[in-house]
Amino acid sequence: CVGCVWWGFGVFIDNEKSWGMMNSDAARYGIAINTLKNNAQNSPTKAQFVTLMKNKYSKISKLNEAWNIRLASWDEFAAGVALTQFNEQTNEDLSTMLFHYANQYFAVVDAAIAKHLPNQLNMGARFADWGMTPEIRAAAAAHVDVMSYNYYREGLNEDFWAFLSDINMPSIIGEFHNGALDSGLLNPGLIHTQSQQERGTKYKKYMNSVIDNPYFVGAHWFQYIDSPLTGRAYDGENYNVGFVNVADIPYKPLVDAAKSMNKSLYERRYNNAKN
Repeated sequence: CVGCVWWGFGVFIDNEKSWGMMNSDAARYGIAINTLKNNAQNSPTKAQFVTLMKNKYSKISKLNEAWNIRLASWDEFAAGVALTQFNEQTNEDLSTMLFHYANQYFAVVDAAIAKHLPNQLNMGARFADWGMTPEIRAAAAAHVDVMSYNYYREGLNEDFWAFLSDINMPSIIGEFHNGALDSGLLNPGLIHTQSQQERGTKYKKYMNSVIDNPYFVGAHWFQYIDSPLTGRAYDGENYNVGFVNVADIPYKPLVDAAKSMNKSLYERRYNNAKN
């Protein structure tokens, strides 16, 4: 759904791009680390990083001291540097570079939306929960109207979503689903259930966790119709994740759960707000 108009009031600008992971310094700052290896003459992003570091440290000796490396000159830094060891200062600078990179990305895209789709909201990049970092979220929040995340779980985990209070912006789930094998398909999808009845139960549980979180303004199910039995053409995905099957026949337990949830949505949200 990259760049798609979402029900006529906004556009998602990307989908599950991997911006880095939080399991290590190398994974978190990978974009910046890999860019540093490039020659600034061939990489506009590396050229920007050179300028950032020159403005901060002025002398290459100060950068060497901070990063615990040995470079003869800024020209050597610009030609390419392989950073393999990290300390507090390198991480701070890599964080600055990563934010700078992402901020430019979101600024350019937001300007294009404002020019060509002036009456549409910028709905964000549908971050994968495994592929985002604080720097990337902060850069996006400076430009988008709504933060969006794809989150394939059984519900929202409060500990994971603690960062929402720092961003303090409307957020939306761009994708979630569940499925079961009793549909006749061979794969239930990313979140497994035992039956079509349980699909409805888990749908309500997930949606109620979204409703109960004050930062979320909605959740977008993926997808309306099941995958083909033989798998979709470009990757073979063959999930039972539809509200209807490939013959356009609704899965009644899931439909009934959605109807029930939507009837009580505003009452539940309003009561939570009062409490």
